[in-house]
Amino acid sequence: MKSQALRLVGPYELRVEERDLLPGPNEVIVKTYQTSICDADLRAFQGLFMPGDLPSFEWIGHEGGGEVVEVGSGVRDFKSGDFVMCFGPNNAWSSYFMAHVDTILPALSDMPKELSCLGEPLAVGMFGIFQSGVQIGDDVAVFGLNYQGLLAVDGLKRRGAQRVIAIDDSDRHLQIATQQGADVCINTKDQDPVETIKDITSGGGVDVSYHSCGYWNPNAEDYFNYAVEAVRHEGIFVSLPDMMSAINTSVHRFHHHAIDVRFPAIMHHNANFLRQWVPRVLRPVRDGIIDPSRLVTEIFPLDNVESAIKLFNEDPDQVKILLKP
Repeated sequence: MKSQALRLVGPYELRVEERDLLPGPNEVIVKTYQTSICDADLRAFQGLFMPGDLPSFEWIGHEGGGEVVEVGSGVRDFKSGDFVMCFGPNNAWSSYFMAHVDTILPALSDMPKELSCLGEPLAVGMFGIFQSGVQIGDDVAVFGLNYQGLLAVDGLKRRGAQRVIAIDDSDRHLQIATQQGADVCINTKDQDPVETIKDITSGGGVDVSYHSCGYWNPNAEDYFNYAVEAVRHEGIFVSLPDMMSAINTSVHRFHHHAIDVRFPAIMHHNANFLRQWVPRVLRPVRDGIIDPSRLVTEIFPLDNVESAIKLFNEDPDQVKILLKP
């Protein structure tokens, strides 16, 4: 089968190429229904440093989903007609993509296709919420209002946080955070977030400090350190994104103030872990408890992906951009 696929041939340079897809014994071919742009895709697009232990971003696209149209000879868990979610570097920015069975999961029953195709970024964010340690009555600060950060504002409030403080430098992101249930919004262009949080919490700091600013964002190191400084003694520090590049931070504060440090990373476990956890963390989305619909800021046709990623690169107010074949 032939596929029209996007290839990242260099910084800021995408090329449409035709690929011949012939599934191996444990591979399937999927007709793309919807895909989307991740912060990591943007980092690769910009030509920034990517750790050597990551899969290649040359054949770009790891978020999305669609209908299985062909299966390899050894595939037993999927068949033609199944709707699946992409959980690996399968070149989902294409009309059809080929995937090993360990890098796809069946969509949840009754979950809309559009949400299923966002299964990977939703699972990443929801797993962070599940693993955050937030308890009823906690004060929580979310540093960085990307897709997962804005998802966390809603999820951590529903988990029992008394006050959720949202921190970003985008007024649009802060406006969405208010709609997601944030009690306090801080724009770091106007206020020192650590000092403001100390004032709000009578000097103690928040019970849980949740960092969600990474990959390409120039604020990544600053927001990480704001989050470190804003958590109370014996509180919980959570960092969701892969920072990818080295940063300077105060490990002393983690140790000396007995802070519980958590790096929830659902995507970096094995395939069996994903099969166990992804359906569990996506259930609140499927059941309408968590509504991520306002986090989609633009939709582009897949054949105009160059304009889509250019917008994401140049407009810091974007959150999640969808691509439709």
